[in-house]
Amino acid sequence: MDFQVLYTEPELADLEEVMRWPWENHPGTSERFANALLNHVDLLKDLPYLGAPVRRYHGVRRLQHSPLLVYYRGVLESRRVEILHLWHSSRRDPLL
Repeated sequence: MDFQVLYTEPELADLEEVMRWPWENHPGTSERFANALLNHVDLLKDLPYLGAPVRRYHGVRRLQHSPLLVYYRGVLESRRVEILHLWHSSRRDPLL
């Protein structure tokens, strides 16, 4: 399908926040985890419906890469996947 995955500044800030402690305490495994996460998100280029729909938010889906959740929206007309939030599953759901 070849969708483009777009990361926003808030999403990158989310990533930095949830990865700060692991990067400081376990840099080797945290780097592997972060790379695996980004590779998982890259699957959305070909499979934009891979994640589960989020009930309260029309058009928003959630991809799980335990313990993180990736909230995103696929925009078919422009063939984009917009990453909305990267969230630790222990936290309450974000406001989208």
